[in-house]
Amino acid sequence: MGHILWVEPVFKEMIWGGNQLKEKYGYAIPSDQTGECWAPSAHPNGDNKIKEGEFKGQTLSKVFDEHRELFGNIKDKQFPLLVKIIDACNDLSVQVHPNDEYAGLHENSLGKTECWYVLDCKEDTKMVMGHHAKTKEELVKAIENDDYDNLLNKFDIKKGDFFYIPSGTIHAICKGSLIYEAQQSSDITYRVYDYHRKDKDGNERQLHVKQSIDVTTVPYKPYDLAKQVEETIENGTRKELVSSNYLTLNKYDMTGYNKVINDKPFQLVSIIEGQGTVEGKEVKKGDHFVVCSDQKEVDFDGTMTVMICTL
Repeated sequence: MGHILWVEPVFKEMIWGGNQLKEKYGYAIPSDQTGECWAPSAHPNGDNKIKEGEFKGQTLSKVFDEHRELFGNIKDKQFPLLVKIIDACNDLSVQVHPNDEYAGLHENSLGKTECWYVLDCKEDTKMVMGHHAKTKEELVKAIENDDYDNLLNKFDIKKGDFFYIPSGTIHAICKGSLIYEAQQSSDITYRVYDYHRKDKDGNERQLHVKQSIDVTTVPYKPYDLAKQVEETIENGTRKELVSSNYLTLNKYDMTGYNKVINDKPFQLVSIIEGQGTVEGKEVKKGDHFVVCSDQKEVDFDGTMTVMICTL
């Protein structure tokens, strides 16, 4: 038997957060302004604790640092991936993330390439993805003139939509969204624009305009989702939502027993819908765990949707 690490989520209160993480997943959130669930995560700003087993009470980062053999002996200095569930009760800022080179030089961090799967959303919910500037000069002019209505690429979304967001992509989750996010393990966000919102003291949030202009990719090129692969499995389907240099994400819609092979250094697994068992242990929507490299296959049984993120 190999190792499966069951993790305890970390929650983040945000000015745009809500209570959907409690309503939809039954989490014990700290308040009705809870915006993010981090799990699985070994990032210092949200390091998960192991809930049971040999490493109970230890953080995922500690296990990664001290037992690299459980993670395929990868050479990364820090745990490379991070999963979140995001509840946007209000609009998030319009933002952009740096690549590894820029983040390493200026922030001593990994860059941030990410992807989103829409778990749920209200009718007429929007999303910002990309921009209409053809040159850096056009981008700078629009930002200087506060002309975000014409600059930003904004559109309606629906449950089940998927977006791959390489570093350098201007983007924003908008109010009414519940999002599964898989990303590089980075907490570096450059705010381009925040709708001139003010806090209780009348202050606007800090922006990072220079850094945003530095790192934004111009022109914007949408990711081609035609590369996605879907196949029938023993009981259900598997869809490869994305496979990139930074992460691979597969969505399994299971209708019974399935054996999932693990040939990766690790798998970050999230149950996003339904219930069943994993290796005989009962699981439900909102459970998260890490399959280590010494667990070569995992038995799933039940009717559930499962996200598996790997390198």
